[in-house]
Amino acid sequence: MLERMGYANLHYYVGGMADWVENGGSVETAVPPRVARLPERDLRSTSARSVSWSNWLDILASWSLEQLVGFWLAIIVVFGFIYWVAGIGMGWGLQAGNTEIRPDLNGLGTAIYFSFVTALSIGYGDIIPVGPLRILAVTEGIAGLLIFGCVISKLVSRRQEELVEEIHRTTFEDRLDRVRTNLHLVFADVEAMDQINRQHSALSDQVLRRFESSVRVFTGELKTIHDLLYRSQLLPEEDALESLLANLALCLESLTDLLNSQPKR
Repeated sequence: MLERMGYANLHYYVGGMADWVENGGSVETAVPPRVARLPERDLRSTSARSVSWSNWLDILASWSLEQLVGFWLAIIVVFGFIYWVAGIGMGWGLQAGNTEIRPDLNGLGTAIYFSFVTALSIGYGDIIPVGPLRILAVTEGIAGLLIFGCVISKLVSRRQEELVEEIHRTTFEDRLDRVRTNLHLVFADVEAMDQINRQHSALSDQVLRRFESSVRVFTGELKTIHDLLYRSQLLPEEDALESLLANLALCLESLTDLLNSQPKR
């Protein structure tokens, strides 16, 4: 049954990966997977539509907030002008109740007002399109909703970036505080060992192990300082950097003094 399923060489691989590599060949033989095939014409048309929509959405997503707002205002003006021109040249355009909007400057302002309301998807109903302009108004409403959604997503993403940056800044400052605290503890520990050294003129094995532990902590903090200053995209404030360097200098000085005070072997 296993051979019918395509596992003809399974008995070679009871020893695991080592036997698999040694004997060669794949576990699964030539049993092709069954894949449902769609008609090529439907697949091409579906792919073309999806690529077209994704291209438009990618273009809108790549624009800045100012570009989106400018494009939205341009759509309002252009559609309003089209409503006004349609009323002049074709005899149908916009109506306020049962009264047609006159093709003058006041009518142009009314057409832009209607375009603005349509792009916002408010729809007061005081002005309505007539004839084929209703299709144009629906198109403008859809375009306005898409752009409005992109604007909202831009605002949300900008706020998310600010929150992420704030979190990174807080984490960065916490790491700096921990480094300063650990350096201060190393300095205090080395000073205590220096006092013992002055009293006994030599360090015991227990104190030497304590000294090695302090040196390991100091070395780890040096690596952390290197990562914070050279690998991070953030820079510490001037006061924090001065405090960090001062603690680092104190630790180095105390370690050097303690090592120099030991008798040479």
